[in-house]
Amino acid sequence: MPGTDDETKLGALRARLGDQLLVDELADQLNRTRQLLTGNPEETTEAVLASMGGQAEVEARITASLAATAPLAEPDRFPEAHRLAMRALEVLDREGARDPGAPGLGPLSPVAEIAVEAVAEFLTKGYAKTIAGRLRTLYARRESQAEPASSARRSLARARLEMDRLAPGFGGSSPLTPVLAAGASVSVLASGFQYLGAIDFANRRVLLAGAIVLFVVFFLLSSVLLRGAAVAHRRSRMIMDRPLAALWETIGFAGDPPKDDSQDFAFIAIVLSALLWLGAPAIGVLFLVL
Repeated sequence: MPGTDDETKLGALRARLGDQLLVDELADQLNRTRQLLTGNPEETTEAVLASMGGQAEVEARITASLAATAPLAEPDRFPEAHRLAMRALEVLDREGARDPGAPGLGPLSPVAEIAVEAVAEFLTKGYAKTIAGRLRTLYARRESQAEPASSARRSLARARLEMDRLAPGFGGSSPLTPVLAAGASVSVLASGFQYLGAIDFANRRVLLAGAIVLFVVFFLLSSVLLRGAAVAHRRSRMIMDRPLAALWETIGFAGDPPKDDSQDFAFIAIVLSALLWLGAPAIGVLFLVL
């Protein structure tokens, strides 16, 4: 029968597109608009937000966090976990970047090793600063939630005072600073040479030499950044992952522990490598055309 065939096709279409078709969504929007115009706007808006903004997992986590009113999940174990985290921070600050190993760059390996250690030190010290700042804030907030004269409040106050004293001793800055500084220095040097007339940029040999120099610089920079990021990431995880996980477990409902910025540096290194291998053929073609 024609009606049965149409219903079968409509059922198949719904199965492919899901339970709600576009026309259903449009009808719902019109219905909501009609309710806003004819009914109570506040009640209708609240119902719409409740139906469209639901995220069961996130809302369950928020509800659990609100319900957990205790400032510490494991108050008896918190002092021990805090001490372990402080010890790990000291080791990270001292050993996180030492002796990263020489990259396989031939005669440039010793210089590259120094640069790799500088990148790894920059990352690990910045990570230590992030951890110290996060703990300083977290301890202060949990201290304000603890009952006066309780053992949890005393433990948190002592830990917070220690972090207030220790946090300024950890250094670090934006992970983009070394890259921006390197790029700016190359630009300044090139502009200076051109201004002084030391280099004739219209000469094909000069252009070729400049392209080769840029290729080598980008290759070394990407290699140093990637290796330094790898060293910092491995050592940061080895030193800090378990102590921070233990500390966060005793605090309870504090989100995720801080992560290092090694992935940002690795991304920059990958972008530089891509520019390197994509730009080299273009420069070669341009040189042949000129």
